[in-house]
Amino acid sequence: MEWRVTIELRGANGTQQTHEVARGGGTDPHSTLGPLGLALDDGKTLRAGVQRHLVQGRVADYSALRRRCSHCQSLRPLKDTRARRLRSLFGTVEVPSPRFKHCRCAIRERSTLPPASELMPDRCTPEYERTSAKLGAWCWRAGAAPHVSDGADAPSKPLRINP
Repeated sequence: MEWRVTIELRGANGTQQTHEVARGGGTDPHSTLGPLGLALDDGKTLRAGVQRHLVQGRVADYSALRRRCSHCQSLRPLKDTRARRLRSLFGTVEVPSPRFKHCRCAIRERSTLPPASELMPDRCTPEYERTSAKLGAWCWRAGAAPHVSDGADAPSKPLRINP
């Protein structure tokens, strides 16, 4: 049996895009040696693909909305496009990030507008940040326990992280 997973994204302006996320299978249906269900690598690839398409679609949608000036509704000129990376628990996603020049009607604010920076100011998801902090605290306490003289600040055994 062969399988294919696709994701369908519908933008704010009504456009619809379909992307293939993952594909697999092709094993002999009469064989009992083939894997049953998804393998761990297939699951990771599937989650990373879904995350990549969701993030890229959201940034593209938000950038298109922010390109219009909120005062005069004209399109801001494009200054350049750079690549930004977003770290998540499912991997790193690289997205094109356009930067727009100021609008002609803007008198006070004359800086460039990077919409992707507004969406992801820390360049990582909150879940990634929280998990990194938990692991960092656990590793520090586990490594510091033998070196602390009075033992009051660090536990004798490594801490368990409860999800």
